[in-house]
Amino acid sequence: MKKGIALLITLGFIAILGTLIAFIFSLTNKVHNEVDNIHIKNQSSVLFSDVKKLLDSYSSQIEDESDFANFLLGAPPFYDAKSKLGLNIGIVPLSNKININSILANKKIDKNLVQFLKNICEKYNILDPSFFISLVLDTIDKDSLAREALSEISLQNPKYSNGTIYDLNQFKVLESYYANLVQDKNIFSVPWGQLIYFGNKNSSMLDCKRISKELAYVIGLDSENYTGCSDLNSTRNKKISERYNLKNFNKANNYYVLVKIYYQINSIKDKASFVYDTKTKKVSNVELF
Repeated sequence: MKKGIALLITLGFIAILGTLIAFIFSLTNKVHNEVDNIHIKNQSSVLFSDVKKLLDSYSSQIEDESDFANFLLGAPPFYDAKSKLGLNIGIVPLSNKININSILANKKIDKNLVQFLKNICEKYNILDPSFFISLVLDTIDKDSLAREALSEISLQNPKYSNGTIYDLNQFKVLESYYANLVQDKNIFSVPWGQLIYFGNKNSSMLDCKRISKELAYVIGLDSENYTGCSDLNSTRNKKISERYNLKNFNKANNYYVLVKIYYQINSIKDKASFVYDTKTKKVSNVELF
């Protein structure tokens, strides 16, 4: 199985390279040595489509944890000296963190995730946890009704999007808004990248094998002695496991990964990324840079 997956992804990368090299020649004939931004965007779209097809084939071969671990390794970077074209695809797990948007789904607040944010605020000495949590909830909901005074950022900043937290950049705006209003810079000490990601508004599993020690501590596990999924058998850890849907990888579960595509055409470098569900093979949060 492992050799089959490795061969499959290698052949997939070769196919992508062939597409890119053909694109290089056509692009050179059209604009010589100048690459228009529109062409770069179009090529990002081509890359997205090809990599999506590759991932669909690759993820279909995953049967167990061992296959999934190989999936996360991706493949080594490719570089074609003749065409001066380089390609690298990175796959990063997201389901080893908390999906912050699932704190509010179908107008129902997840009390466990509210407690999760309270735990973070306690650990990092956030001065006004209630206001911070209200900022998060008022960003994720679609209405313009403030839970607390000034907690609806979109009313203060018309350019601020409501309805979900789309990405880290938007979250940083929320962070800065809180820090400026409360005069609390402690918020910037939270390692959010180890704790949360920005997925769709649905409940999802939390990978008990790949969570960070930081996250294990925040959700209440013994982070110093936690070694993985086998530690969830104790009475205390079972409750935490149920609370945050801690599970080992299973192909029957929705598991989200961040796919990062980096490529180079002569001296021009570009990238694209998207979130991929290994179960449904659906894509979200596409960014063509």
